[in-house]
Amino acid sequence: MAPVSTVDHWTGREAKLLRQALRLSIRDFAARLGVGARTVNKWEARQAGITQRPYMQQILDTALAQASEEAKARFTEGVALTRRDQLVLAERQPSEADAPGEPAEDAEGDPVLAAPWNQRGTVEASVTLSGGGSSVKRRHFNLLTGAGLTVPAHRWLIREPEPLVSGLSGARISGTLVDQMSSMITTLRAMDDTAGGGRVLALAQHAFGWVAELLDQASYDDHTGRRLHIALAELGQLTGVAAADAGRVGLAQRYHIAALHAAHTADDRPLGAHILACMADQAACHGRPAEAVTLIETAVAGIRGRESPRLLVELSIRKAAALATLQEGSACMAALAQADRQIEQFEPDSDPRWLYWVTPAVTMVEAGWCLLRLGQPDRATPLLDRGTALFDESFARDRQIYLIHFATALAQPGPQRDLEAAADRGLVAVRLAESVTSTYGIDRLRDLFMRMQPHASVPAVGNFLEQARGVLAT
Repeated sequence: MAPVSTVDHWTGREAKLLRQALRLSIRDFAARLGVGARTVNKWEARQAGITQRPYMQQILDTALAQASEEAKARFTEGVALTRRDQLVLAERQPSEADAPGEPAEDAEGDPVLAAPWNQRGTVEASVTLSGGGSSVKRRHFNLLTGAGLTVPAHRWLIREPEPLVSGLSGARISGTLVDQMSSMITTLRAMDDTAGGGRVLALAQHAFGWVAELLDQASYDDHTGRRLHIALAELGQLTGVAAADAGRVGLAQRYHIAALHAAHTADDRPLGAHILACMADQAACHGRPAEAVTLIETAVAGIRGRESPRLLVELSIRKAAALATLQEGSACMAALAQADRQIEQFEPDSDPRWLYWVTPAVTMVEAGWCLLRLGQPDRATPLLDRGTALFDESFARDRQIYLIHFATALAQPGPQRDLEAAADRGLVAVRLAESVTSTYGIDRLRDLFMRMQPHASVPAVGNFLEQARGVLAT
């Protein structure tokens, strides 16, 4: 394929591919284009359409036209790999590739956004979302942004939960069955950690729908009803994570909002804050870091007096990640320092089971990722090195992603640069990608592939590129 000289409509993905093909940092790329580093960060985080202004289109066209033939070839190959993945995604769920800037759907026509914040609203929205009608199963959901994303969090914060009403019809639900649900949720979480969201999504959706149907059609006392709503909230959160990992972010947001409703109905504020943290993580990953910060601040306000050190660590590292994307270095460091202080107060077996993954290793690699995002790979490398060593096979997906971050840090210019070590970590991530179905992991692997291409003459790097190309092309 001949190198391209112009792009019909620049997206954040293509702008990032051009920067990587030019082998420039975000700051250097911004300087070349004559824009701010924060502007470039916003482009790349958004991924889809970045601007309609002809001037911005022109400066990107000019940067590409002035690039060397080698850089143009790298850019062309990266675009080809990305477009191939987009075609696969479109066949699976056409609308999930919609631009994040698309207007949110009308709440009146959305079964989750229109649901009232009471017990009946929670159940009806969950039943409908899980496929109470065949049209919902085929339905696509646009990506929520702005108020569409933050208003549900605000309502969770200000609405007082109503007293639960016992279910009076249908077969009686026993406490033993609810206990078994807890074991099922734990198993699904372990499967998601090991195999990725693409393999777990259908199972999680089925389990969510089953619990929603029980709440709708069975009978139970108040205590059991609260436990059922908590199970529904946990399954909604898990399904949301799996859906996002499978590339269906609009659907993921609806499951998270349904889960937030369920946690609110059960009056479980910490669980609601955890769900908001997951929503914030997805928002930051899809170009909405400012909204991610708002979601975290809402969560913190909602758990005053009911917080725990481990939950505060989760909220702090999610906030730090969003601030790193915004290039707010001082505020990011303050959030990471807050996480470190809370780690020292961990008490064994004192936290709910859904915080099982919040460990010192996670805080270490998340701090490394933040430093990498802030342009400090030399400081990021030791944290990523120590942290990734603590992940075992039960966290295959997370280990894959953090190994890619580690390899990226090792490949960047600076005293920490070690291309052979970067290729070695990249190869491990490639092997993990063969058994983990994670859209996010594949996206990060593609970023590493583009970064390593200029160093293909190094034998270890060439081997990594050959192995990665096979995974990225499937």
